[in-house]
Amino acid sequence: MDKLWYEAPADDWNKALPLGNGFMAAMCYGGTLVDRFQLNNDSVWWGGFRNRINPDAKRVIPKIRELIRDGRISEAERLADEAMAGIPDYQSHYEPLGDLFIMPEGHERIDMLGIREYWNPVLKEIEPLSDYRRELDIGNGIHTVSYTKDDIFFERESFISNPDRVMVIHASGAPLRMFMDRGGFCEKIYRMNDNTLCMEGSTGAGGVSYCMVLRAVSGNPYIVGRTLHTDGDTVLIIASQTSFYCEDYVSDAVKTLDDAEKLGYEKLRERHVADVSELMNRCVLELEAKDKADIPTDLRLERIKEGLEDTGMINLAFAYGRYLLIASSRPGSLPANLQGIWNESFTPAWDSKYTININTEMNYWPAEKTGLSEMHEPLFEHIKRMAPHGREVAQEMYGARGFMAHHNTDIWGDCAPQDICISASYWQMGAAWLCLHILEHYRYTLDKEFMKEYLPYVKEAALFFEDTLIENKNGELVVSPTVSPENSYKNQNWEIGNLCEGASMDAQILYELFTGLIETGMLEEDETERYKNILNRLPKPKIEANKTLQEWALPYEEVEIGHRHISHLFALYPGRELFDHDNRDELLDAAKETLKRRLSHGGGHTGWSRAWIINLWARLGEGDWCLENIYELLRKSMLPNMFDNHPPFQIDGNFGLVSGIAEMLMQSHEGEIKLLPALPAAWQNGKITGLKARGGKTVNIEWKNWEIVQETTSISD
Repeated sequence: MDKLWYEAPADDWNKALPLGNGFMAAMCYGGTLVDRFQLNNDSVWWGGFRNRINPDAKRVIPKIRELIRDGRISEAERLADEAMAGIPDYQSHYEPLGDLFIMPEGHERIDMLGIREYWNPVLKEIEPLSDYRRELDIGNGIHTVSYTKDDIFFERESFISNPDRVMVIHASGAPLRMFMDRGGFCEKIYRMNDNTLCMEGSTGAGGVSYCMVLRAVSGNPYIVGRTLHTDGDTVLIIASQTSFYCEDYVSDAVKTLDDAEKLGYEKLRERHVADVSELMNRCVLELEAKDKADIPTDLRLERIKEGLEDTGMINLAFAYGRYLLIASSRPGSLPANLQGIWNESFTPAWDSKYTININTEMNYWPAEKTGLSEMHEPLFEHIKRMAPHGREVAQEMYGARGFMAHHNTDIWGDCAPQDICISASYWQMGAAWLCLHILEHYRYTLDKEFMKEYLPYVKEAALFFEDTLIENKNGELVVSPTVSPENSYKNQNWEIGNLCEGASMDAQILYELFTGLIETGMLEEDETERYKNILNRLPKPKIEANKTLQEWALPYEEVEIGHRHISHLFALYPGRELFDHDNRDELLDAAKETLKRRLSHGGGHTGWSRAWIINLWARLGEGDWCLENIYELLRKSMLPNMFDNHPPFQIDGNFGLVSGIAEMLMQSHEGEIKLLPALPAAWQNGKITGLKARGGKTVNIEWKNWEIVQETTSISD
């Protein structure tokens, strides 16, 4: 299986390598003077739930709709910022758990209090070591660093186990000293016994309380102050827990350590490897490629940026994206957020939350189709968490039944508007889009018990729009106020605006929502009729005079033609509406022209946007265009550790890339399986095993000289 490897320690977070089990995560630096493991727990969030619903929203929204219909956009937007914005306008945000620092005894002294400030300068001053190597084996989720320094051979192997919920580090070489830190933001660090340290704290403003517990289970450990010492061969285990998951979180973490210690290192490793390798082996891509495994990963990326092609890196990126989903989203955990589970900042970009106007959804695009269906479960559980708050928002802001969400949510499932961002904050489609993932999971698994459990949530998302859709001048049912995320337009009066009455994406999401509900076959007769009536009155995709798809209900002019969002192509991917109309060929041609226009004006300049573009070209059957955009993503939007770069780091591009490659090789959205629908000319020979198709089917494909030589399709148990 593939590995990422490097010839020098990481001197930057974006060069460190990720471990995770869905609940706990680490970024491993592989330092020689000081080694740093930057740690996360998925439930360490600042701030508790607050009812932020603006008390004037229900009274004022009808006026905002009226202003929009009259073309008084600036007035409508000013009023929306006052009457619709949450109070306060921000939700909770994700924070780091802390750091573990490991230093060899008897080497240069580092002031522990100032280690964060010293970290990068010290690391950069280290002379290169001839036998240095750090690697992440994504086939089994094990990080290894090895080198010789002062005639001593050092090796550290680390992993984070999902079966046993601990991080494990096996270190050999000189005697070690180590300590935990949280940059001055923890409340206490104390000795629990002669081989165990505990760090505790709370995030504030009603947020979670947390602990991290470090234990040396071998190496003759002893503790001085806050420093744990061991001899030259030691096994460390780390557990963390928060008040989000259990009341007595310290006792729970200690019990987790006790249970892990009883198993011993070899058994912990064995159970971890079995867990990760089984998941990774479910779906494997093997494009024929020259073997470049002897070249460090960062150098391979640099060569791609210089214009060279490296098909092997596409195999690696596909496997790596699946690895990252396995590491950041597991049954029982929180969903993967904007950074998956990895975050070193107390004030991360966009709060490292759940941005649900595409980013969170993109995180889960590869889950079903690449055999990781159970990794989807945290998203479904989070929809349950959101629903009570979404009902309150629906009633108190819009006077409606059902449940809804705007463009962001957090650990608590907050559904009120986030930020005062007129191009995004008052979009109403968040719950509807998330519920499409419930419908997709059912299409892939045919799990009737699952669908019975979650059908009420999908119905509630639909009920909100039954109550709030309004009739436009053409007699169509539209959402208002709304936006086409996060784009701006010029109206007939050359006024620049964002809020509008009806955006194409709204109708496309609702088409998928109501059609999907009908397809379940689990509705009452009156429900089916109601949904069909709404479907008949939704605006259909329209084609502009320039032969592109229309983005708004009216033929507005785009302000930024190369905008990162391509929301009006939702009906191409992840939706399917363009394939369902009698004029499908005309609509697909218009989608193609839309993509060309976006790209010719600088589109795809963020990693996740480029990943979406790959999926869109795949649906259009344009394999060479897919491949060109894969290389553009690798060249322009991939950090040295192969994290996707918005910039800054956002993990959605990693997941969207996996989905796009899978979509190039097999599609099932039209009710039948299509093999190699977007195969590039450069992929002459290859093989993929374990792709999943809708209908509970597993597909394996092998091709030579662009022709399928072996194909098997089986029905899953």
